Amino acid sequence: MVGIHPVHRRMAELTFKAKEIGGYQRLPHHERLELDHCMAVNADLILKLDSLKTLAFLAHEAGDAEWQQQICARIESLETLLL
Repeated sequence: MVGIHPVHRRMAELTFKAKEIGGYQRLPHHERLELDHCMAVNADLILKLDSLKTLAFLAHEAGDAEWQQQICARIESLETLLL
């Protein structure tokens, strides 16, 4: 089963609505603000995951299995939020 984070679901809803009404500029102001917020949350999630995955790779390259496992546990914890 593939999960969808609530932020991603809301971004999709707002995108579909914008498409129906002729573009993002036609969304009500509060929904444009909500979309901006969703995009910021999404960017933060991506940054955190990418940073942790880079650290996990560095731990692997350094041969530090314990550090790598700790980082992978943090990645898994963050990824559970995406379900």
